[in-house]
Amino acid sequence: MTKEEILEQSRKENKDKDIFDFEVQKTAARAAFYSSFGLCALVSILSWIFSKRLSAQCWMIFFGMLTVTFFVKYFKVKKLHELFVALGYLVIFCLLTVVFIMQLTGHL
Repeated sequence: MTKEEILEQSRKENKDKDIFDFEVQKTAARAAFYSSFGLCALVSILSWIFSKRLSAQCWMIFFGMLTVTFFVKYFKVKKLHELFVALGYLVIFCLLTVVFIMQLTGHL
């Protein structure tokens, strides 16, 4: 088997997806996760310092993002663990949505 044949077979097995590209996407997703967590923490701290209230909306978005991430992972790999994590994040997202709405209406 020649080098070109091996490369062609590898492309067919990977469906023309580059392994390096997968690694870059994984690294970018991890960086986005940590930076969004840091930004939510910063917004919450600043909100507490200046208004003595916690910011529910940024955490609501953060946990909404995590909910979607883990549901997608569950549907792709069919691991029950991913489903349970997604459901846990969904509960947190729903609670934060209620808190956010209560803050908007002045009940909190």
